[in-house]
Amino acid sequence: MNAVVYASKGGNTRKLAEAVAAAVGACAQPVEEVRPFDAPIDTLFVGGSIYAGKIDGALRKFLQGLDSGHVTRIAVFGSAAGNKSALDEVRAILTGTGITVYDRAFQCRGSFLLANRGRPNQDDLNKAAQFAREVAGT
Repeated sequence: MNAVVYASKGGNTRKLAEAVAAAVGACAQPVEEVRPFDAPIDTLFVGGSIYAGKIDGALRKFLQGLDSGHVTRIAVFGSAAGNKSALDEVRAILTGTGITVYDRAFQCRGSFLLANRGRPNQDDLNKAAQFAREVAGT
């Protein structure tokens, strides 16, 4: 079973989360609305962007509460005004939990103020979906 959880302040990561979820047959859930999982999760797709150099605090807290009894593997995706990905921070948070973090993330530009207007665009959404299918093996 796959699941998609994300944190999005401006809506960019939400768009990516919806594309990822559609690609793997899951529902995209904002991290603030996530309830305990009914069944073990094979791959949890985590959408997190960088805000002032770090991932969203609610997403960090959610990740800190995960254990390998509920989640086997994490795959990270997100958008940012710059090039920084949430992958390194997610990996650091999950060190020692027994949860495998996929070795690469999907990252694209996201609109912020005047930068990167129109992003993520349809091409970005298609690439996010392709990333999700590759990770999920579908």
